[in-house]
Amino acid sequence: MTVNKGKRTVRLAVILLVFAVIAYGGYRYMQLKAASEHADAVLETLRSVIPDFGVDTGMSSGQGRDPLPALIVDNKDIVGCIEVPSIDLMAPVTAKGQEEEGFATLVSGSPVKGRLRLTGNRQDVFRKISKAKPGDTVVFTDIDGVRYHYKVLTQYHLKDWDKAKDDLMLCYESDDQTDFVLGCTAAD
Repeated sequence: MTVNKGKRTVRLAVILLVFAVIAYGGYRYMQLKAASEHADAVLETLRSVIPDFGVDTGMSSGQGRDPLPALIVDNKDIVGCIEVPSIDLMAPVTAKGQEEEGFATLVSGSPVKGRLRLTGNRQDVFRKISKAKPGDTVVFTDIDGVRYHYKVLTQYHLKDWDKAKDDLMLCYESDDQTDFVLGCTAAD
């Protein structure tokens, strides 16, 4: 009798655990979907503000500013947009210290002075960056509409990003001590 009661208790615990995992998965899916929808809404705002927004418009015109100017959208300072057409990535970029799920975030550097570092979440905005190949185009567009063109050079893991020499680094935390980095060089 006690053995059967113990088995029922274990079965009940397993069933509850399975339901908890399914519920969390659904909750996380809804969070990521909401973040993606918010990022898309901000991109629509950028399309209405930035002249000729998008990679397919060709090379940049004008001179960029440093530090990057920001546009406030939904109480976030947006400094631009990052695009990697080969992996269907287009995301708004928030100012330093304003992380937002579904967005990339400026960490340091600038497209004018170089060593621009952008981070994003491995589970949403940067989930596909490991699929980018050397030679792929990457474009950062600031809110003035100035486009900075880059080419992917390499992928690597890095403990101290200050040792990297790339003009543009798209990063996500791969574990507690290293970042995955997509290293890019400025294109002519």
